[in-house]
Amino acid sequence: MWFILWILQSFLNATWMVLWKIVLENKKIWNNLQTLFNRSYHFFIIIILFYIWIFHFELNKIDFTYKEYLIIIIATAWLYITYPLRRIAYASEKVSVLQPFAMLFQVFPIIIWFIFIASEKANFITFISALVASFIVILPNIKINSLKINKYCLMVLTSSIIKSFQVFSTIYFLTKLNSANFYLLESILVIIFSIILMLYKSEFGEFKKLEKSYVKLMMFVNSIVIVSILLALTMYSTLWIVTTSLLSLLYLIFVYIIWFFVLKEIPSKKDIVITVLVSLCIMIWMYFKN
Repeated sequence: MWFILWILQSFLNATWMVLWKIVLENKKIWNNLQTLFNRSYHFFIIIILFYIWIFHFELNKIDFTYKEYLIIIIATAWLYITYPLRRIAYASEKVSVLQPFAMLFQVFPIIIWFIFIASEKANFITFISALVASFIVILPNIKINSLKINKYCLMVLTSSIIKSFQVFSTIYFLTKLNSANFYLLESILVIIFSIILMLYKSEFGEFKKLEKSYVKLMMFVNSIVIVSILLALTMYSTLWIVTTSLLSLLYLIFVYIIWFFVLKEIPSKKDIVITVLVSLCIMIWMYFKN
């Protein structure tokens, strides 16, 4: 059952990333309006899912301490920083160039988990596999002479690091709320942040850029996104960080296939080699995990 869900989530994740690239290229709205639109749409979808009894509404029974409220607010604000970083990067650079750095979001939590949280219990092979995968992705993309890295790759790398730390707060709150309730609460906070920033920057005039065809495209993309996210959160709440993160890396299989047929992007030999080597790291982990 979990294998089927993983396949479905991986396919949806790869699909929405391709469509998101098209959205960014056709209408480059990198500001807070797109975040407001996206999360408002997700909010109403989840409310509908509550209404048809797919998920049980639990926010009326929420029992957080002041510290827990503070943690989720800070974690959501931290996550908010990643949105413009990825939008600008994906609108300006080829997907095949950026994706190895994006997938580090699945690798870094394993390293963090091993070093800071459960080093005495964690599987050492898992840690080494994740560490090697990180070096495989980062080192080939650094210009040795100047020790510089593509600025758009750096944006995605920074985003992956931020999201890696944020995922631990997500795991914590998933022990208190089901996936839909947690994402609804996070969406409410993101919507509030968006409105505050739009007021501060006087960006409400950007609504005139939301043409009908563009709105339809974003609604279609976000319909895929919300299903993918809820599946991922469900996997995190059941399979936890290490297993979910490593399995999620294999969505690259779908990514390159879909990108080739939709965006007509052909990955470079370096990108293919990196993907194969990272996949080998995952296979090694799966072989030795017990």
